[in-house]
Amino acid sequence: MLASAMRSLAFSEGAIDDGVLAVSELATNAFLHAEPPARFEPIRVPELWLWARTNPRKELVVTLFDTDRDKLPQLAAGDLLDGHGKGLGIVAALSSAWGCHLSRSQLGKQRVAGKATWFAMPLPPSWPRSRRPLHSAVAAQRLLMLLAVRGFEGKRHSDLTGTSVVMAGDLKVHIDQDAFSWRNDDGTPCRHPLLDLQETAEHIICSLETRS
Repeated sequence: MLASAMRSLAFSEGAIDDGVLAVSELATNAFLHAEPPARFEPIRVPELWLWARTNPRKELVVTLFDTDRDKLPQLAAGDLLDGHGKGLGIVAALSSAWGCHLSRSQLGKQRVAGKATWFAMPLPPSWPRSRRPLHSAVAAQRLLMLLAVRGFEGKRHSDLTGTSVVMAGDLKVHIDQDAFSWRNDDGTPCRHPLLDLQETAEHIICSLETRS
């Protein structure tokens, strides 16, 4: 699946091989080490998510979600050629960035809490990005839909100045003609371009999960 998506985005075959190896390491970690809570029946399998982002760089984000939020992955010290325990080291070596955060599932009948482990790869210059402008009210409505799919209900308000506000829990997101903006729990400002809708939704879901 990842290889097919990367080919459609004009990645080189070498980059595709790197991406396939990296995602196989994340999938292996999820299946071997991420045990779901006993209350989930049947057992939830990991979910694979892909999206493009332009901030802080133009990258493809590849994410593996699992329901074990008590075990956050960490890089192990040692040689990458060792036979065991070096999966994340391989991911870090093959990608431009990687990380892990609290999140919530997208698939299945029930939305469940868990964690998302991800890596990013630089998008090729010829990737087929959208050139159409996105109105702030439309961006706000799409953000609400993405949050609702993940089990978070919100409210939207738009005014005649071209600015919209989305309320999700106690988090307030401002949407103008250029970007989504909000403040984290520590007061740090966040700002993402409207094109980075999926990336924005994931950041907001992480913040809401952290507060819950």
